[in-house]
Amino acid sequence: MSTSFTSSFSARPSPTVPPASQSFEPLVKAVLKHRLNRNIFAFSAAFSLGFHILFWSSDDSSLSARLLSPSAWLVASLAWLVGVLPIIVSRKLNLTTHSTVAPSPRGTLAGALSKSSTCRILTVYTASALLLLSLHLYSAPAIRESLNLSIFVKSRKHPYYLNGSLIFLVTAQAWFALSFFLRNIMLERFVFRWSRNAPSNPPNVFINLPLLLITIGLFTLVTFTAYNVAFGITRVIVLPIVLRIPLVRSLLRPFVAHFIRGPWTLILPLRHLRLEFRTLLLGLITLANWEFAETLFNLYIPQPIDVSHTTAEPNVTLVSGVTSTDLVFLHFAYSELRNLATDSSPSSSTRRIALFSDQKYNPNLWSTLTRAALLRLGHDYQTLLRRGKPAPPSPPPPVAAPATVSNPPSTPILRQPIYKPLQQSPLSRVLNSLGSDSDLSKATEEVAKEVETLAKDVHVPELFRSVTASATSAVPASTAAISVAQNPPTSPSSLITSIKQGCCGHLVKYGPPRSREICTQLNEWLARERIHKRAEMSLPNRELDALVIESLSALVCASLTEDRYGVVQRDIPRILEAFLSFLQAAEDYQNEVRVLYVPPTPEELTQADSAVLHQKESTRVEVAKASEAISVVGDALKLGISDIVRTFGDKLTAFKFPPKTARKLQSFVDYI
Repeated sequence: MSTSFTSSFSARPSPTVPPASQSFEPLVKAVLKHRLNRNIFAFSAAFSLGFHILFWSSDDSSLSARLLSPSAWLVASLAWLVGVLPIIVSRKLNLTTHSTVAPSPRGTLAGALSKSSTCRILTVYTASALLLLSLHLYSAPAIRESLNLSIFVKSRKHPYYLNGSLIFLVTAQAWFALSFFLRNIMLERFVFRWSRNAPSNPPNVFINLPLLLITIGLFTLVTFTAYNVAFGITRVIVLPIVLRIPLVRSLLRPFVAHFIRGPWTLILPLRHLRLEFRTLLLGLITLANWEFAETLFNLYIPQPIDVSHTTAEPNVTLVSGVTSTDLVFLHFAYSELRNLATDSSPSSSTRRIALFSDQKYNPNLWSTLTRAALLRLGHDYQTLLRRGKPAPPSPPPPVAAPATVSNPPSTPILRQPIYKPLQQSPLSRVLNSLGSDSDLSKATEEVAKEVETLAKDVHVPELFRSVTASATSAVPASTAAISVAQNPPTSPSSLITSIKQGCCGHLVKYGPPRSREICTQLNEWLARERIHKRAEMSLPNRELDALVIESLSALVCASLTEDRYGVVQRDIPRILEAFLSFLQAAEDYQNEVRVLYVPPTPEELTQADSAVLHQKESTRVEVAKASEAISVVGDALKLGISDIVRTFGDKLTAFKFPPKTARKLQSFVDYI
């Protein structure tokens, strides 16, 4: 008789790869914090101190006196604290990974203004600019007295008239802040930008400092010129109209009535050259400090980070980073993985062998890595097929039909009389026949209808007509009232839109021809869709996709000699099929884009129509930019597939591929 024994040992489950939030992301955050403190804060503070000491003088003192003055250094330090540090912190807190690329500038502005963070960012820029202005006015009493920057004018008759010079300075700083903010939106500086070919050691930022100063100097000059024009239009046109509004007039006239009088607007800048120079200089200092800080952020933050080698299990840490849901950490993880896959050193080879032969985790490291990479490529592949449009909403789950309980069998109930009906008399039968729907009654109804039709054609005086017609005529009025009552009230947004359209219509109708032409061109420029922007919408994560493709292809090529158990070979058909499908979609889209450009014909070149030639040149430039954006993924796919085909050669015949994939792969085999 056999006896069974129970074991006291329990099966120990295999651990899973830890999430990125516990292993990879804290290490990357520590490095980014170090870069923020050591590079961005330190260099921006040094630039701000030097720029203020060199170009801003509180009392027209010499450079040597400012270098030796502790108060000058204190003011420069406070200027960095209140004017530059908030900008850097705002950029850090509002940095996003999801780009809101729109095909037109108007769409870009609308997408940015729809975010809740936009108002906060603009508030930070405006507050920093005004704090810088307050600091400079407080630290320079001589300049404040020479420019007469008191709050009210010195007048006994009108003691509450506001000082126009101070208003000019304050609104100029707010204008500079708004212009720089709009420039950052158009440049998409609040979106994480990555370049997979970025050098590990960034170049010295001070080498490109002259170009930065020239660029920001031209931008400041153009912005200040536009501000002077807007300020003059406000004084000549807007303010007189506003002061004609009854309630607003009684509120503003005691403070700004003197602005509509005085010298001509065109000669005001010539009479206040010193104020114009100080305003332009303060704007240049403000924007130069901001631009330098933004450049530091763009230069140091996207640099590659290698952190996995600092842990006890570097492969586990790296694969954990690949599974992150944040695109910023995905960039850093795949960048490090690409370096590991392409490095030919013995240490990297040892790490790849350990990666391929891992059996400690369930699923193993290679399966986790492959699944995350292919899911990333599949998501962006679907985005490319939709041409950047959002994914359609998933259909609602089917509602289960309620279960019907069948009635138990029962004896049917008879609802008919069971007794024989009584015999009717002959007179009752005749009366029932007349009251029923018999042929006689039908004939009577037909005769009545014919008589009614003939009576309609007979002239009847209005006095004897029925009141039905009047009641019927009143029905449309009530229906119209109901339809008016059902219309929703006008919303504030639609009211603002109608007012804007009305103002623009009057401007176009009554404005000068040149201004109407400029407004039309500006509206067309804002609304015209850019081809390259549409391509960027279709491939929003093209740099990340290229990193994924380069990493996977390099690991597959290395597995031919370093994969001891054939773990990678099982996934080669899936990887090649994903690469070839993505490549086919990219090539199809690139062909669609190239067809959009039609070179100018000889007749058009002979006629020298500037409008047509300019439009075609713009299309050519946009098509070239779109092709460049698509080629980021296309070139990486072609290179990766070529490397795999060149490495495995005839060994690829052992794998089975779908017919479409096999035909596409055969073209690479024939080419190589």
